[in-house]
Amino acid sequence: MASRAAAAVAVLALLCAAVHSSEGQLSPTFHAATCPDLEHIVEFHVAETFRRDVGVAPALIRILFHDCFPQGCDASVLLKGAGSELNELPNQTLRPVALDLIERIRAAVHRACGPTVSCADITVLATRDSLVEAGGPRFDVALGRRDALAPATKDQVGLLPAPFFNVSTLVSSFGDRGLDVADLVSLSGA
Repeated sequence: MASRAAAAVAVLALLCAAVHSSEGQLSPTFHAATCPDLEHIVEFHVAETFRRDVGVAPALIRILFHDCFPQGCDASVLLKGAGSELNELPNQTLRPVALDLIERIRAAVHRACGPTVSCADITVLATRDSLVEAGGPRFDVALGRRDALAPATKDQVGLLPAPFFNVSTLVSSFGDRGLDVADLVSLSGA
């Protein structure tokens, strides 16, 4: 499990970098002044959930992937209501335990710091921490993402690779997002 977690860590870092290469001002210390306990809050909630369900690690990777792939890491997959990405077929099987974990972390962070941390950053941190719990190395993630105000369109969600895609279609789909074959294999294995 540790080798898959390590591979997923590398892909997580690449995924976040690839879909946000044009977004400036991201920094591992972005929330240091406004929410100094952020990483401890996230780490606590992730560890607590991981002890009950180790499957939360791949579930968070999948949520992050489903969020980042269509229109960037903006937490749009978490939005509820009419036109929600959660209602789209590829997202209907996202695990509730991971979605609930992100919501619990958001509530705890907002209680401690006010609404200063985006759900996008919370999702990235929770995913990283779940990979650490699964045996992967700890690494810094860039923070400072902004949450979307609207979900991705049905067409954008449709860009997610489908389970029936052949290899050349998968390679092309990942390549369109700045990811390579190694990223495809690592994310698929994670």
